[in-house]
Amino acid sequence: MKKTLVVLAHPNLEKSVVNKALVDRLSQEENITINDLYSKYSDFKIDVEKEQQLLLENDVIVFQFPFQWLSSPALLKEWFDNVFALNFAFGEAFKLEGKKFVVSTSTGSAEKEYQKDGANKATIEEFLMPFCGTANHTKMEYQKPMAAHGAFSLSKEDIENHGNKLVDYLKSL
Repeated sequence: MKKTLVVLAHPNLEKSVVNKALVDRLSQEENITINDLYSKYSDFKIDVEKEQQLLLENDVIVFQFPFQWLSSPALLKEWFDNVFALNFAFGEAFKLEGKKFVVSTSTGSAEKEYQKDGANKATIEEFLMPFCGTANHTKMEYQKPMAAHGAFSLSKEDIENHGNKLVDYLKSL
């Protein structure tokens, strides 16, 4: 497996069921580093140089977060705004060029709600287009996103299966 960085953005990981289980599963793998933003930067004061160095040291960058209000938690947006800086991620230098960009998220709603005829009137892929745009703008390679839908109703077995699928997916990149 290539060196993989999981940028975890969960504002309350201890109360999480799905994201906590996924991170626990990912932590069992060699060559995966978990970067828990909320445990490091609850004050939103991000150490930009440290975060950029972590990105440079890895080949696959996974953004793991709960899908909240049809987006990511606020700290992840703040992280992007600061860490994906001009002349680091884009501009005169594209230092992340060629790195794999993976979104792994969980939703409270069932997958059927993320369809054109579902409650949200769009697919999860459509809602995640800003992440695709970020990857394209920085010359990273956007990968098919992984979503654990219906987080509140998933069984322990469902969550374990999703975690194993996520690991297998990352190994395939």
